[in-house]
Amino acid sequence: MATGNDSFSSRANDPHLSQFLENLSINDHRVLSRLLNSWEKRDQRTHPRTPCRIITEYIVDDQNCKGVMRNISQDGAFIESRHELAVNQQIAQSFFFPNFEIPIRSNSKIVWVASKGFGVRFDFVQK
Repeated sequence: MATGNDSFSSRANDPHLSQFLENLSINDHRVLSRLLNSWEKRDQRTHPRTPCRIITEYIVDDQNCKGVMRNISQDGAFIESRHELAVNQQIAQSFFFPNFEIPIRSNSKIVWVASKGFGVRFDFVQK
C-alpha cells in the first residue's frame, strides 16, 4: 500500500539530503525536529473538515466498493475502507447527505492513504 507523497519518497533516497542531515550539529537536529513536529501537526487544508458518518459507494478499477466517510469538507473527505488503494488513483463515488433524496456523485482522486482508509479530493461533483 502506498503511503504518502511520491516526490517525498524519491527525495528520501537522495544522497545530497542524507549528507546534509549527517552534517547537522546536535542542536540543528533538535531545531529541525521541533520544526518538523510542529509542521506535521498543523492542518494544511484549505477548507475545514466536518466529522460525519456517511456511507459512500465507489468504483475503482471496475470494482464496486463501499466505505464510510468519517469527515468531509467542500473539497474532500476521509473514507474509512478496508480496500488497499494507491495515491493518485481515481474513484467514482456517490453518497447521500442525511435527509437528501438525490445522491451526490463525484469523480475523486486519492490524495493520501492510511491503514484504515484514504483521503480524497473531489475533482468533479455532480448533484
